[in-house]
Amino acid sequence: MIGALAAALLAGLLASAAVPAVNAAPPSPARFDFAATPGVLSRNVVPQRYELLLQLDPKLETFDGEVTIHLRLDRPMAQIELHAQGLESRGARIVSAGGARRGLQVQPDSARSTWRLVPEDGGMVTAGEHRVELRWRGRVQRTGEGLFRVDHRVLGQPARMLATQLQAIHARTLLPVFDEPVFRAVFDVAVRAPSELEVVSNMPRTERLRGERGIDLHRFAPTPPMPAYLLALAVGRFDVLEDRLGDLPLRMLTAPGKREQARFAMQSTRALLPWFADLFGQPPPMPKLDQLAVPGTREGAMEDWGLISYAEELLLYDPGRSAPDSRRTVFALIAHELSHQWFGNLVSIASWNELWLNEAFATWMEHKASERFHPEWQPALLRRARLDAVMELDAGPATRAVRPGPVAEARVAEVFDGITYLKGAALLAMLESWLGEGVMQRGLAAYVAERRLAPATAGDLWHHLGQAAGRDVSAVATSWTDQPGMPLVEADASCVDGRTQLRLRQSRLLLPGAPDATPASPTLWRIPLRVARGDETRALLLEAAESRVELAGCDARPLLVNAGGAGWLRVSYSPALLARLHPAFVQLPTVDRMVLLSDSFALLQSGRLAPAAYLRLLAQLPTLHDASRAPLFSLALQHLDYLDDALFGSPAQARLRAAGRALLGPELARLGWSPRVGEDAAVGRLRGELIERLAAFDDSAVLAEAQARLVDLLGGSRRGAQASIRASVLKAVGTQANEAEFRALLTGLRNSEDDEDRGMYAAALAAGRHPGRAARLLEEAVGGRLPSGTATSLPGLVAGQPELAELAYAFSQRHFDALARLSGSLAMGQRPWLLPGAVGNSNDAALAERMAAEQRRRLGDAGVAAAARVLAQVRQRAALREREAGPLAAALEGWIPLR
Repeated sequence: MIGALAAALLAGLLASAAVPAVNAAPPSPARFDFAATPGVLSRNVVPQRYELLLQLDPKLETFDGEVTIHLRLDRPMAQIELHAQGLESRGARIVSAGGARRGLQVQPDSARSTWRLVPEDGGMVTAGEHRVELRWRGRVQRTGEGLFRVDHRVLGQPARMLATQLQAIHARTLLPVFDEPVFRAVFDVAVRAPSELEVVSNMPRTERLRGERGIDLHRFAPTPPMPAYLLALAVGRFDVLEDRLGDLPLRMLTAPGKREQARFAMQSTRALLPWFADLFGQPPPMPKLDQLAVPGTREGAMEDWGLISYAEELLLYDPGRSAPDSRRTVFALIAHELSHQWFGNLVSIASWNELWLNEAFATWMEHKASERFHPEWQPALLRRARLDAVMELDAGPATRAVRPGPVAEARVAEVFDGITYLKGAALLAMLESWLGEGVMQRGLAAYVAERRLAPATAGDLWHHLGQAAGRDVSAVATSWTDQPGMPLVEADASCVDGRTQLRLRQSRLLLPGAPDATPASPTLWRIPLRVARGDETRALLLEAAESRVELAGCDARPLLVNAGGAGWLRVSYSPALLARLHPAFVQLPTVDRMVLLSDSFALLQSGRLAPAAYLRLLAQLPTLHDASRAPLFSLALQHLDYLDDALFGSPAQARLRAAGRALLGPELARLGWSPRVGEDAAVGRLRGELIERLAAFDDSAVLAEAQARLVDLLGGSRRGAQASIRASVLKAVGTQANEAEFRALLTGLRNSEDDEDRGMYAAALAAGRHPGRAARLLEEAVGGRLPSGTATSLPGLVAGQPELAELAYAFSQRHFDALARLSGSLAMGQRPWLLPGAVGNSNDAALAERMAAEQRRRLGDAGVAAAARVLAQVRQRAALREREAGPLAAALEGWIPLR
């Protein structure tokens, strides 16, 4: 059907009178060119193979390594430069193709994180094939990057493993290496490790030689050519869940005692791999697939080729203990990382400027996989709610383009964000809706086949999609990927000579609140749109600043712009069109209800829609009686949470909370506190959200019920405190915990043996508003008892309560050095977010401005992006309070949800 709509566009369905012509579009990105790819290292030295031997022992703080790098010089060179950071050289020499050996001086350059290898005899290194042999000693990291140690507990006893996280620029902390994505080379890996431990890497092990002194040698098959950041290793004791998919061995590796929690992940993997292979026209690229659950230290997940690693709570699912929504999270993340085995690994990016080619695609694939395998989760509706926060960012002054231009190595972390992941994925979905699913799939299959085992750029992708579509895809796509921001489409209609004249105008949407919020005049977007009126649907490509579309007849049926919600845009309807839409809200298609509610809130944020108009939609939610009810209530909770933070300190906040209780309390009573057999997954998710938000809104009945269930929870009983609401009940108790309850929750945090429980207790403790107890919780961040990820998250969690933001910020400023040591490097760790995160959900612009100044003082340019984003968000909340507190209070006077 989508393909037919796109064809209809070419047949001339769009009858538009364009006013000004479109501005000059961003230039089409070039196809891959090795020599022209940006980077630090010379393109005249090309690595081909690494023969790597590492000596690893989790008990030690250091490790030893040696490597032979087979490389090619395209011209004579006075020196060879490669990346190395924090490594101590133990010897270096170069061996020519003829066998001549020459010593090398190692000259570290800390500013570039490189070693310059200079022949000791002062001569040139000739063009041609050479071997560079290096030995070194390195340090094991403690912060989830490079080669890092993982301290955890198994049945109450201390345990330790080693694991790696080399993306984006941490391969250089493990070995001297050409650590830029453009360099693909074979890795031939061997590891010496204590005999009682297991060692895993990207490829299958080919040999294990028992040593005489309790040290075994593990050899692994050579990898295909790949970027250095995809190299992976782990050393430790693991439980293993095994399976096969045809000839492909599958394994889930967990800490001892947790293997059974990986069964859902294994089932998901078995379903997804054949689907991806068919979709991309390529079998799984590696001869085995391991997936590793890392307890405690690492953040997120990493798609290392053949050995994917995850933070433990993102891979494991315990039906008796995990929240139901954990299944959705686990499935989505597995889909994301598995799709990377093709997008990102088999075909890699030329440079970090093109990160979106990895992450936007994997995010888009996780969305498509959820729709394919778990439609009962209503992924399209839940995804809309996730997009709101990123759309808010994109409508502010601190956004950037999906393809951001040159990305300095020290600031790579800045592009691992919602703009890359969620906006990028939404743009791919929008292109698919325009081109048609079949065209999109053919273009992607051709792209993967042609760029297999090679780097790629956006120019390569647009080339293959354009070939499949038979049209200029690049011009449309780059108007979205290569400029920042998002369009606002204003829609109005009138009846002229018995036909409807729809007028559409596009401009850049900007939220108020920042003095620098006026952008330079942007290139217009080429906007694929669907316009719907009843069962009549039109496909448009809106290219000019203003267009007119003619529809047959004139009637009062509601008219939808961006029908189906595929467009990355906001729609502002004229009062006349809104007057048709609002009464028909409950009859609209489910996604269109979500889009209308989402757009209405965004327009309220920007001052373009009166609060009363938004509240008219909100009042209708209890009248819905289909599957969209729970996701729409979840979206409304998100909006109410934002308003509660924005209105903090104003009289309107109390009125908002009373209205929230009136809307949400009956909904929780309708659902009850116990799950029902066969209930929708979105309903289970909503139940927990209602409990948490009603507690935050001081609902006495919910607080009393949660406190009554606390004894069962802390005692380990499942009676009255089901797994599905365990985290929500604890968080509800935490909002107004007394001293005994606070101590009980704190004990739970300190004694937890897995990440899911630690996160649950941390969130519960941080939900409180008592300054003295919040200060005690913050001290846990630097107390040495918690894993680094949990510890550094505490100030941001505490600052989630606006009244405690000043406290959390002062703590983070005072303990910045200690938190920075826990947070990892500036390039990819959480360090740039320590101070901005501690401002939390505040609406205090003065606090945010102090934070931004302190951030620049401490981190310089590397901290600007994070500070600017939070500063813009705080200013937006402050502007909303100043502008809307009075109108909202008036609109909420006597407001009653419909029943």
